[in-house]
Amino acid sequence: MKSYSPLTLSGLFCAGALLLTLPAQAFGGDRGDRGNRGDGTDGTTDRSGTYRSLHRGSGTFNSTVDRQPGSTSGNTTWTNKNGGTGDHTFDNTYTKTGTGTATGTHQSSTTYANGKTSSSQGTWAKTAPGDSTYSGTHTGTNGDVTDVSRDATTSDGVRTVDSTFDNTTTGKTTTVDKTIDPTSTGKQVDTTATGPNGKTVTSDQTFTKDSDGYTKTGTVTGPNGGTSTDNKDVTFTKNSNGTETRTATGSITGPNGGTKLIGNTETWTKTYTPNPAPTTSSND
Repeated sequence: MKSYSPLTLSGLFCAGALLLTLPAQAFGGDRGDRGNRGDGTDGTTDRSGTYRSLHRGSGTFNSTVDRQPGSTSGNTTWTNKNGGTGDHTFDNTYTKTGTGTATGTHQSSTTYANGKTSSSQGTWAKTAPGDSTYSGTHTGTNGDVTDVSRDATTSDGVRTVDSTFDNTTTGKTTTVDKTIDPTSTGKQVDTTATGPNGKTVTSDQTFTKDSDGYTKTGTVTGPNGGTSTDNKDVTFTKNSNGTETRTATGSITGPNGGTKLIGNTETWTKTYTPNPAPTTSSND
């Protein structure tokens, strides 16, 4: 029986492999290009540091995220241990249209260390507090263009996100349905990905906050019924020299009992402009 690990699931859920190849802090800490709606502290955040992954090597990175009324943009560059370089840029716009409603645009592009590129662009609308839609395209490193649509709704605190990925080159379609249910100690995230052949992969993950980060435990069930278990412990530490470190350790155990350790660390320095950073946003 073929083993479907959480990494396999991530491949099904993402239009590209970007999040699997960059350090976790490479997107300004909050991945501002993947859902910012104009909220947050106005100004510029600069972050630079090092990353090391148990299976994906090590390197350095520099990132800048600039938030202004109506827009958020950023750039990240990284260099791996072999001297290969990559670059990621994004630009989001945000326009309020009423009480709890807004429209906006998204653009991003990435150049990887092997010279390949990917990009995405689209428009979104916040239709009510907690509800939004997105429509756009993603061009992968192989040149395939995928139409992406996403509907997000919130009811009684539970957020539901339904996404469709339609590869216009191959004609194949994948859907991903996710629910995020807040709990008293964190959240429960349940996801189902349905591939072009109708087979499904499901993920049930529990996130629990603690004093210096969070833990995640869960299961992933593949299309043939094989179930993998996974766990991860993420901690954030402020060091005496002024740097910050994010450490993630864990493991994945497949249906046949084989276990693979996972882990990565990033250490960075961070500065704000203006300094000190303002405590409120003009978008609030």
